[in-house]
Amino acid sequence: MANNDVSGLHKGVLGQGEVIFQAVSHLGPALGIIVIGPQLAGLVGAAVPLILLMALVAILLTGLCVSMLARKLPSSGGYYSYVSHGLGERAGFVTAWAYFLYDPLIPTIATLFTAGILEPVIEQNLGFHLPWWVIVLVLLAIVHFATVRGIQPSARLTVAVGIAESLIIVAFAVFLLVRTGSAAFTFDPFRLSGTGSSTNTVFLAFAFGVLLFTGFESAAPLAEETANPRRAIPRTVVISIIAVGAVWVLAGYAMVVGWGTGSLADIGAGENAFFALADRFSGWAWLLLALALLNSSLASALAGQNAGARVLYTLGRSGILPRRLAAVHPKHRTPVAALTATTLLNVAVCLGVGSWLTPTGAFSFVGLFVTLGVIVVYVLGNLSVIRLFRTRFRAEWHPVKHVLLPVLASAILLVGLYYTVWPFPVWPLNLAAAIVAGWLVLGLVLSLVLWRTRREGLIAAAQLLTDTTDEPTGTESPVPSTAKDPTP
Repeated sequence: MANNDVSGLHKGVLGQGEVIFQAVSHLGPALGIIVIGPQLAGLVGAAVPLILLMALVAILLTGLCVSMLARKLPSSGGYYSYVSHGLGERAGFVTAWAYFLYDPLIPTIATLFTAGILEPVIEQNLGFHLPWWVIVLVLLAIVHFATVRGIQPSARLTVAVGIAESLIIVAFAVFLLVRTGSAAFTFDPFRLSGTGSSTNTVFLAFAFGVLLFTGFESAAPLAEETANPRRAIPRTVVISIIAVGAVWVLAGYAMVVGWGTGSLADIGAGENAFFALADRFSGWAWLLLALALLNSSLASALAGQNAGARVLYTLGRSGILPRRLAAVHPKHRTPVAALTATTLLNVAVCLGVGSWLTPTGAFSFVGLFVTLGVIVVYVLGNLSVIRLFRTRFRAEWHPVKHVLLPVLASAILLVGLYYTVWPFPVWPLNLAAAIVAGWLVLGLVLSLVLWRTRREGLIAAAQLLTDTTDEPTGTESPVPSTAKDPTP
């Protein structure tokens, strides 16, 4: 039941379906495959669905780690709380600092890419010029209004647009397979042999595939507003990975057979492959794809803004960040200050970097922030499983679940990190990599300073929910044990 305490967020109002689509929409079923699918085809040819299937299995390992953490540590702090309880509050702050490179910027990368794709598509098909920055500002305005109006209305909008984009991209994939005819039924896309790709190229494609799945954990910061979060959020993590992964494998298969498995060398040149296929097979299908892309951008931005603002709110509430960020709308019970700060950040980054590098260039630049930030977050979360179950939940300790699984999951993510930054990117992406490195070093320094000056705030920010009706049995402390904080 909803908690009527007007001093905080609206507790317990989200159901299982709403949190599932928080994660599904964050993943972006349409946006993700339209962006990454052609890039994968340029690297491994027809083997796109195989790479996506391998990435699904790999990221599911990290998803299982998140499920274990979410079941034990429900909190609006998300990964901050997970890592604070597992590795100590200083490591938790570094995790949150890296997280600021990730979810708060999801609206930027979602709207920038969409605007960059739709600007020429609209001009080509409708004959008038709609500037990319107008598309960006309209989308960000809708996201801000919806998220401030309440978690339930924005969650329901996320469900609606998430269902719409998923149905559209599945329908388009089936349309491509039907129009391709008997040539569509081949097992070539599930073989690496014959692609002509080097081992390094295959690993790079695999890294792209793994990073495509980032966002499955985005329901975690909504724990305070979710009914039965210890059950709902772990289920959400696994269901979202499998469901969206299945959509991507289908769409990737349809893309390569629709294009032609023997003629993929030029798939990344010129117009986006999905819109080019729409033009090839139908005069109206581009409109269907444009609608899916708009839906996906809006849903992903909504999910990212809701999740990112909750972490800002939690750290503001504890005094780690300015307390103004903890302001809650008196009527809608949403973290209005954190949501406003997130919107202003995205407007500034979109217009500033978009004007400098164009929307697609800015997408790659900001996307590197997101990629490197989320790898740090996921790896620290995975490693938290080891110590958490070795100490506080010793009775449940299992070496395969609580050591082998998180170590293997982290190793896969580090492969993604390696192929993201090596060979070292050229200008301007090398600037983005340098900014991320400096940001992480600053976060480490701040964690040491805050441990001396605001220790109580660091501890309070990791506070768990204590009013859930499905709390498991066993001895659990609501805050991490500072006496056992292993960070330096």
